[in-house]
Amino acid sequence: MICKNYVVAGEDVNDNMVMESTAYISYTLRLLYHFLFANGFSKEKLNALHLGLQEANHVFVCHKNLMFTEHFFVEMKHCYIDDKINIKSCFFNAKNECCAEVTKEVEWFDPIRREVIAAPKQILQHFNPTSRA
Repeated sequence: MICKNYVVAGEDVNDNMVMESTAYISYTLRLLYHFLFANGFSKEKLNALHLGLQEANHVFVCHKNLMFTEHFFVEMKHCYIDDKINIKSCFFNAKNECCAEVTKEVEWFDPIRREVIAAPKQILQHFNPTSRA
């Protein structure tokens, strides 16, 4: 679906130089923003539409640790956009071994009213052309 290469940075690791679970979530959200940007919804456009994203539930499964300075890539395997955004990202090391998986739920958020909202129709029409008219 979409992939991006990274290197495990100092702020991503614990005292044992192992990438922390919060970093995996952060990279998953970065990839979501990259995906939205590639589909014409930059952060600036989302702000103009008074749309934000609010993190909700997630499931993190680690198969193998990623270490400080290690090269890796994140692949978004699944992204379903509706009133909530459900994404699944897989993290692979340089040997192409799946090291971790993140399943994340993100909700649409109106920063002016400060509340979770249903997905705007123009978003739904762009990503799910057969849904709601």
